[in-house]
Amino acid sequence: MSHKRHQIGIFLLRLFLGFTVFIHGLTKFKIGMGNTSIALESITIPMSLLYSIGIIEVIGGLFLMIGFKVQITSSIIAVVMLLSITQLKLPIGFLGTNLRAGFELDLALLSIAGFLALDGKTPFAIENITFQSDECYKCPEV
Repeated sequence: MSHKRHQIGIFLLRLFLGFTVFIHGLTKFKIGMGNTSIALESITIPMSLLYSIGIIEVIGGLFLMIGFKVQITSSIIAVVMLLSITQLKLPIGFLGTNLRAGFELDLALLSIAGFLALDGKTPFAIENITFQSDECYKCPEV
């Protein structure tokens, strides 16, 4: 695979993860945290933790979409997805039930976040413009 296609693939993964996480966080605030906690009736999550997760998702999603602190943000998102899987959705199963989604999307988002956290270099990111360092994503000379 050419290097340029590889860069575009990483960029698309970052955008997908950022947009998906952002929308999920925004939805938590739009429908209200009380309704979100009702949807999670099988467990008891403190309301402060729900707000924290919502804020992490909204801000983290924005950071990922613009490409700011991608490695740190992806690591935090990976932890949130891991908690979602283990604390909420594992008992429901991979595909879930007629009433509740399983952990298939969370696992996909965890995989993308893990890749971005480990890779650390992402193309078309604002951090490559504003913070010139050795970690900036550069095309190798061919």
